[in-house]
Amino acid sequence: MRKLPYLLPYLLPLLLAFLLAGCGKQESDLPVNTRLGGEFTLTDQNGEPFSQAALNGKVTILFFGYTHCPDICPAVLARVAQVYRQLQEAGEADQVQPVFITFDPERDTAAYLKEYLPWFKANIIGLTGSLEEIRQVAKQYGVVFIKDQQEQDYLFTHSDYIYLLDDQGRVRKLYPADFTIDEVVNDAKSLL
Repeated sequence: MRKLPYLLPYLLPLLLAFLLAGCGKQESDLPVNTRLGGEFTLTDQNGEPFSQAALNGKVTILFFGYTHCPDICPAVLARVAQVYRQLQEAGEADQVQPVFITFDPERDTAAYLKEYLPWFKANIIGLTGSLEEIRQVAKQYGVVFIKDQQEQDYLFTHSDYIYLLDDQGRVRKLYPADFTIDEVVNDAKSLL
């Protein structure tokens, strides 16, 4: 029993280290998808180059679509905006960035995105670029889009997944277009 006081100077730092280890950021249960995502550079709604690296440090809610979409894309953007507003109410929106990448650069110019996206009141960054640049980014994320053959008022057939990226730009989860808002909010919070 007399050895305990002699061990105390050695045991206390070890015990303190174990206690402090539990105080750090807890890792999310969401797996990292290593097949999707990656570096890219497109043009933002201000006409400036925007790289994926600019999103590092923030959780990103990423969606591909086009502004002239008659139904799915505006509905998804509205749902993303609801997620953002819930995070705003919780005081966590400054750590989350919604991003919209168009696959219709012909109509969705930087100027048009700058006019269109504020309607959703969710601080959404809009990205466009050349068709080849957009195809490359879409390929990285497994996005499929096909332009209909009509001359005017053309539409796209497209996949409609929403991507949740962690603060290192890694894809952590995909959601269908009719995702549950609370699920995305909770998943985003788990990555903060």
